[in-house]
Amino acid sequence: MMLSWMNNAHIEILLMLAAALIVLATFVFMVGRKKETTVIKEISLRELAVLWTKEGKKSIHIAELSPLWRDEKLINDSRQPLPVLENSRAQAFLEKYIRKGTWFKKSPLQRKACGRILQILDTEGLCPSVVNISGDVEGSWDENTYQILSRTTLLNHSLNVAEQVIKLLGDNKAWHVIPDTLVAALGHDLGKLESMRGYLYSLGEHPLAAGRPLAGIDEFKKIPKKEEILRAIKLHHKMPDGLLGKTLKKADQLARQQELEDNVSEGVEETHPESESKGTTDANASIIPNSTDKAAAAWQAQSDIFDESRVAGKDKSATDVPKLMNISSWFDAEHFLNELKPYINKMYGRRFLAFSTADGHVYFQAKVLEEVARKMAEKAGCMEIATMAHKDPTMRQVLLSVVQKFRAEPDIIARGLIKDNFFGGYFEVTRKIGKPIKGFYTPFHAEVFGSIAEMEQGKSDTLRNIQKISPYLSRES
Repeated sequence: MMLSWMNNAHIEILLMLAAALIVLATFVFMVGRKKETTVIKEISLRELAVLWTKEGKKSIHIAELSPLWRDEKLINDSRQPLPVLENSRAQAFLEKYIRKGTWFKKSPLQRKACGRILQILDTEGLCPSVVNISGDVEGSWDENTYQILSRTTLLNHSLNVAEQVIKLLGDNKAWHVIPDTLVAALGHDLGKLESMRGYLYSLGEHPLAAGRPLAGIDEFKKIPKKEEILRAIKLHHKMPDGLLGKTLKKADQLARQQELEDNVSEGVEETHPESESKGTTDANASIIPNSTDKAAAAWQAQSDIFDESRVAGKDKSATDVPKLMNISSWFDAEHFLNELKPYINKMYGRRFLAFSTADGHVYFQAKVLEEVARKMAEKAGCMEIATMAHKDPTMRQVLLSVVQKFRAEPDIIARGLIKDNFFGGYFEVTRKIGKPIKGFYTPFHAEVFGSIAEMEQGKSDTLRNIQKISPYLSRES
């Protein structure tokens, strides 16, 4: 009986102790859990990605898992990280627009292609952004254009065009077109790379040659609109079609315009043909006539590159003919002719602004007449003409008024070569060696400038290569 009672007492005590232990354990657990939940640290996905891959504990990057909870398609080609670039501007562009660009959310192939193109440009893109190959669209530019634009590297020009693309499409809220157009912008001039020499580049087809390095990028070959991108690149100096192509050309124009203005304002050497320092005619020299506005050189170069009327092939109608204006306050015929004379047969590297012919004519580019008109107007205090914007259509009225003043004399303007009420005409220059050159000129009788024989004897080999000059088309100004 005693043993049975003792056993029951022990059991009761043990049960009480067990209950106490359970209550204590529950209390400790609850207190511990409360403390744990009060310690919360927020961390970004980028930081989490570093922890996830730290010391090789995991072989997969968290960025590769993100499409799983975003309901996006995971593309194997996006697994490789974007490159790290040497050029600081290129790296900054990659970080801001490629890595963080929201428009690439559903365009990983374009994102990777842009990274690969930037890597190519980072390695090879320190070459000039212009080419000087016979037959290339840039082969007809003025020498000043080459000298100004050669200051901009291919890498910087490509970035300039890409930034313009983002601005143009962003302003129009066409975000969905940005990925493909950025690929075109960054790759449009890859045909100018040193590694492309001897390929289509040598034939003067840098837009076509750009397709070769693009074809070596795996991600580019998988882009659904790769053919549209290639077409936009091929036509970016011509008449492109579609939003992508037209945006690329416009962005290229805006980038070139800014590069021209920036390089001129930074101090491109200015040398006037009649100044004492006229010195060198070396092809590497930068010779730009003096102007009251430093943007003059940039505008002249821009007009050489982006002559929309020439590309479009549009004729000017009679309604485009400018009206006459009163220039008597500053115009002097004899002085004007004296100012024109130094330009005749003067070479600027491999370019020229005026040339004589054995049949007794001298042909001046319209920019020469404009430059002389500005100088004379400024000297006479007529700042309205001297400071006129270069895109101002009123300048056409000035040039027509100047030519009409000369028309009053029978032996100054070669009136038989241009129509009445026009200050010039379009001519085709046929050469012994090389393709014909088309341009806009104002023809004068050579006698007014002196001896025809002396002018012909002073010609360079380039000018002696000219066989004949003849009017073409019906459009004049």
